Amino acid sequence: MQAKRPSRLEQWLVRLGALQTRRPFLVVLLVFATLLPTGMLASRLSLRTEFTELLPDGKRSVIEARRIAERLSGKVAPNAGTGSTLSVVAKSENIDALKRFVDTLAPQVRALDPKWVGSVQTGSREVQDFFRAHKHLYADLSDIQKIHDDVLDRYDYEVQKKGGMDLGLDDAESDGASSKDEAPPPPLNAQTLEDRFKKKLEEAQKQQPGTDGYYIGKSQGATYGVILVRSPLSSMDPAAFELRQRIQQLVVAIHPQAWDPQLTVGYSGNLITAAETKHEITQDMVQIGSVGVAMILAAILLFFLRLRVLACMGLTILVGCTWSFAVAYLSIGYLNLASGLMVSIITGNGINFGIVYMARYIEARRARQSIEEALLTAHRETHIATLAAAAAAMVAYGSLAMTNFRGFKHFGAIGGIGMTLCWVATYLLLPALLVATERISPMFGRDTGGWRSKARGFYGYPFVWVATRAPRAIALFGLLSGVFTIAVSVRYFAEDPMEYNLRAVLGGKAHRQTEAGALSGRVDDVVGRAGQDGRAIVVDRVDQVEPLVSALLKRRDAAPKDKKPFEKVVTVFDLLPKEQSQKIALLSEIRDRVERAHKRGFVSDQDYAKINEHIPEKLAPIAMNDLPEAVARPFIDHDGQRGRIVYIVPTTGRSVYDARYLQIWADAFRETRLPNGEVIYGSGDPVIFADVLQSIREEAPKAILLSFVGTLAVIFIAFRGGKNGLLALSVLVVGLSWLVAFLYFDHIKLNFLNFVTLPISIGVGADYALNIMKRRELTADRALPQALIETGGAVVLCSLTTTLGYVALMFSMNGATASFGLTAATGELTTLLAAVLLLPAILFWLNGREAKASAAKGGG
Repeated sequence: MQAKRPSRLEQWLVRLGALQTRRPFLVVLLVFATLLPTGMLASRLSLRTEFTELLPDGKRSVIEARRIAERLSGKVAPNAGTGSTLSVVAKSENIDALKRFVDTLAPQVRALDPKWVGSVQTGSREVQDFFRAHKHLYADLSDIQKIHDDVLDRYDYEVQKKGGMDLGLDDAESDGASSKDEAPPPPLNAQTLEDRFKKKLEEAQKQQPGTDGYYIGKSQGATYGVILVRSPLSSMDPAAFELRQRIQQLVVAIHPQAWDPQLTVGYSGNLITAAETKHEITQDMVQIGSVGVAMILAAILLFFLRLRVLACMGLTILVGCTWSFAVAYLSIGYLNLASGLMVSIITGNGINFGIVYMARYIEARRARQSIEEALLTAHRETHIATLAAAAAAMVAYGSLAMTNFRGFKHFGAIGGIGMTLCWVATYLLLPALLVATERISPMFGRDTGGWRSKARGFYGYPFVWVATRAPRAIALFGLLSGVFTIAVSVRYFAEDPMEYNLRAVLGGKAHRQTEAGALSGRVDDVVGRAGQDGRAIVVDRVDQVEPLVSALLKRRDAAPKDKKPFEKVVTVFDLLPKEQSQKIALLSEIRDRVERAHKRGFVSDQDYAKINEHIPEKLAPIAMNDLPEAVARPFIDHDGQRGRIVYIVPTTGRSVYDARYLQIWADAFRETRLPNGEVIYGSGDPVIFADVLQSIREEAPKAILLSFVGTLAVIFIAFRGGKNGLLALSVLVVGLSWLVAFLYFDHIKLNFLNFVTLPISIGVGADYALNIMKRRELTADRALPQALIETGGAVVLCSLTTTLGYVALMFSMNGATASFGLTAATGELTTLLAAVLLLPAILFWLNGREAKASAAKGGG
């Protein structure tokens, strides 16, 4: 019988093995030499935590979000509004010391370079002065009308009473007219006007926070003074820490403790809290990556119980990861919230190839094969299984890379690259490291395994032991549970598995609150919260504002009462007095009568002077450019122009963390067509989150289908369409249905991150069934239990390392990341149990039936 001709890949691996045996140190040196350039490239990867990075660049909401961010937080022109704030917060019970601190520090902060500071706000004095100077225009038209009528009536009364000749009346007629009045009109004096305007002025003052025009107030029993520093720095800019340091140096120089030894200074504001949030996310990813790698290496050590094996595999996966992230930098350039988790994931998945290779190499060495023979045995007998497993994993990651949702796309692209390069690193570097270490100190002497072999076998032994003793029961359980959980899976997806509670996605485990985070609530108590929940629309021209508002309000009013998309629309024109022309006309007439009355002696000099304080001589309407910068700031864009920013305020009683409401809110202003045909686009968190959810709905089924079809093709090619491939696929389907059933019964919803576990579990789960079935094809029936113990143990370790990489994610402070870790770890366990328990039980059951059939046939 003619021997099977080796494939080109096998021939190449044999030649590579010969080189690795002859010149191991040269191969190791050449591979390690690549770490310098690739390490430098990988270190340049930055982390982008914005949700816009999860969507395609061409998405309208992303384009508009970036345009709005540029208009709100770009380079700051003089007096321009900015989107980022750094709050300097002083704490003291000495009000005078707080005022002195504010008055001393604020001018020095204003003097900093404009690239750091756009403007500085210390209180509401400017705002209060503005409202006080224009109180006559902010009064209600009805109040002004009443004042007008009273003034004119009183003037006419005084004229009739004291100067009837002016009206053509004689004394008798004048007295007669007066006698007909039941009561004279109110007297014409300053108190009358003051009482009328006082109400409006007090309302305006109550809306302004602070004490004596300073941002000084109480919060949780303590007194704080606040300086708001508006900065052109964008949110999450690391330079925020440098700005804080510069201000800290100014604080040290003025030494405020000389005025009050108990005075302390802290820093808050969205500029600092956002920068700290990004720092926390980065640290979180570094921490969970480090924990994951540590747990994976510990599991490998416990499996092989050899430090040299740990060192060799650790160096191999280091090379694979470094190569992967270097390519990621060249092809993508950065990491997002999803792809930032790839360190522990690539390590956990990519090290599987080395585990299978190492297990077979050690098994060959224990069988007293030479180093060269063991190397070639490992090359020949593992490359198909590991390559098929790598292909299945790459198909799973590739299915994600084929989507348009960048949360999936970049995750899949980096994962697929990682699987490919980790497989290459395994067969290029690991054999050379093994030969090099064996030349220094042989791995096996007289002892060819001993207690190490027995301890290592424990990984696979329990599953094979149970499978050999109850193969039929386990196989039937797998069949019945598979039918049940497949039905549950259908129900899970039919009932909409998406997570709509954004607190569960964006929040997570309690973590240490920073000083800036703790102070943010104190600042809100002192300064107030203005417009923090509204979302901005930026138009190109001011003349577009009025038709935009009309269209939006029409859309809101047309919605059912219980589905109002937003509460109101706020523009700069809402800050201006209403009906100014009518008010000015009335006030002008009032002014005229007061002046005439003063000339005729109806109004005293003292009252006339006070009246001038309430109704100035020159009456003119207020335009938006007349508004103080402190009032108009939310409506000033980056180039200093006013009025082109419109805010949409969410419906009262509806949570902005409810994704269902966010979709309603977002759809209400994401696109508005004006009467002249122009289209105004909106963006912001509501639209971004709504688009993320929509992208998941559209792209996730595609990714799952591509992963399944690709895995099916890999299994078909690996087993040439035989029944072994069908059995491996069936077991995989059962394992996946167990996973979805777990999600259903544990009430775990799918979000932008944990959704990727479904296509990944298809590919990685196929890895385990493939390895078991490939070993089955190479093993006789009698040796099957021991072979499955060996290969099953390696498969268990493969799954364990991957699972530990996911378990590390469960320690994340972010809810989406922790949910992803739990879901992915569960998928590992269910597909592993299907491969190392259910599949061996089916194999033993089939072997038993065949043996009985053969015995019966022989006996017959």
